[in-house]
Amino acid sequence: MTDVPQPATVQLLALAAAARPDWPPGLLGDVVAQLRCRDDFSFGRLVVSVAQLIADPEAEPPDLLAAVADPWRHRRRPPAPETAQRGAAAARAALHNHPPTI
Repeated sequence: MTDVPQPATVQLLALAAAARPDWPPGLLGDVVAQLRCRDDFSFGRLVVSVAQLIADPEAEPPDLLAAVADPWRHRRRPPAPETAQRGAAAARAALHNHPPTI
């Protein structure tokens, strides 16, 4: 049994070239090749990302790479809310507790 949907990278690049003739030829292909080397970036995610990029008149192909989160960020738990409160309290204390001047 074949995987459905099957990656159609050539067709995706052709669509982007037709929709965005202002992009340098081959630039999106280079970016897509970098993304396809990643295990955590599926073809479905690539299709959605390229479609969003095509729709944004200010976007450039390298923006795809900037949008990809670093893998270590996915494994990190977000800090608890009290972490920010403790940090703010420490900053206030540091601002208001001046050492005696001689």
